[in-house]
Amino acid sequence: MTFVHRALRFASVAGLLVVAGSIAAPVLAQGGDVSIVGTSFQPPTITVAVGDTVTWTVTQSIGQQHSVTSGKPGGDFGKDFDSGIGLQDNGQKFQFTFQKAGTYDYFCQVHPTQMTGQIVVTAAGGSAPPASEAPSSGAPASGAPAATPGGSQAATPPPVSPEAGEPLPPENRLIAAGVLGVTLVLLFAASWLWRRMNPA
Repeated sequence: MTFVHRALRFASVAGLLVVAGSIAAPVLAQGGDVSIVGTSFQPPTITVAVGDTVTWTVTQSIGQQHSVTSGKPGGDFGKDFDSGIGLQDNGQKFQFTFQKAGTYDYFCQVHPTQMTGQIVVTAAGGSAPPASEAPSSGAPASGAPAATPGGSQAATPPPVSPEAGEPLPPENRLIAAGVLGVTLVLLFAASWLWRRMNPA
């Protein structure tokens, strides 16, 4: 095999990997994941789109139970979602699919001052409404804090998106493995076809 043939083969493989990566990137960007590490939610704030599912996973157990409960401690909580107290062992999960745009505060009922977080849900192709903006129906009374469409109290403006370079969430690893497997099968098929068309 000449150098030119090897260079062409390498360029073909690199091109297929780029195409597979561009196909996989949008799939891996859907949804969001939060790790329960010790007595913290990491990252504490994430941004997802309407229809995305967020998964909270215990990744560093401390032998104590946790909950993922919408709202704020001491207020009206658990209206949008509540895992119940029971997330304790590594690998235990709670999932919730967000159907309305808005800012959703949440906390752990067992560790309410240490474990707090926020999910910012953007409308399809848009951004989340400002935290001070009330939903169109049922505007709060003057002086009352604005409620998001999901019903939890919004206390802070929507944060920026999570930093790039964060580890791949556990539920997306399976998707990434599947995309990688399909890519490898396509690459081997392309290599086989190339050899059949260009016998040495």
